[in-house]
Amino acid sequence: MFDRCNDKALTVVSMCDDVPPAPERRSEARNLSILKAAILRSALGEELCLVRNISRGGLMAHIFSELEVGDPVKIEFRSSKIVRGRVVWRQPELMGVRFSQFIDIAEVLTEPKPRSGHAARAPRVAVNVPARLRSGGRYQAAALGNISQGGARIYLSEPDRLGDDVVLSVVGLPVLTGSVRWRDDTSAGIVFSELLAFEDVGRWISSHNIGVPPQLAE
Repeated sequence: MFDRCNDKALTVVSMCDDVPPAPERRSEARNLSILKAAILRSALGEELCLVRNISRGGLMAHIFSELEVGDPVKIEFRSSKIVRGRVVWRQPELMGVRFSQFIDIAEVLTEPKPRSGHAARAPRVAVNVPARLRSGGRYQAAALGNISQGGARIYLSEPDRLGDDVVLSVVGLPVLTGSVRWRDDTSAGIVFSELLAFEDVGRWISSHNIGVPPQLAE
């Protein structure tokens, strides 16, 4: 399940119990493996993070908010497992977290099998941002309910006028083209034609979720 630490496609997994240390030089930070996206919840709000290194006792992650040493956090992985901990070191755009208790790494990182015909869904972060939707040559007001690199949930003012192909406009993001995966009486799930760059969507989410903190259970 876990490849060598020098495989640039995968999060580095350590079998020790210590929190992964901060990189000592900029070159080391560039060489770390990156893949596992997760949802980070803190008193500052909800954002996406990239888990670069993980052990039974903690992790190192790329983040976009201004968390400080001592802040409590919750991290939700694509496995739906939620891990609690506290920030124990910070560097620009990097943090180290010590877990509240040791984890089963395989259980936390094992992702659910995608439904037949669908790719595994990337982590989506809840937002509440006005948007504009074009579908079938018509425009309508909408609200963005959640977003990931690959898709979003949108709430519609005129759901009966929604076609299969859409163009979504949100301030601060590029124009997003996509198709409807599902719909109900008030909202729809959109799959983007192209993935958003993680850096772009991560920074955008962080800037829009500041001041809207989720509940953090100790």
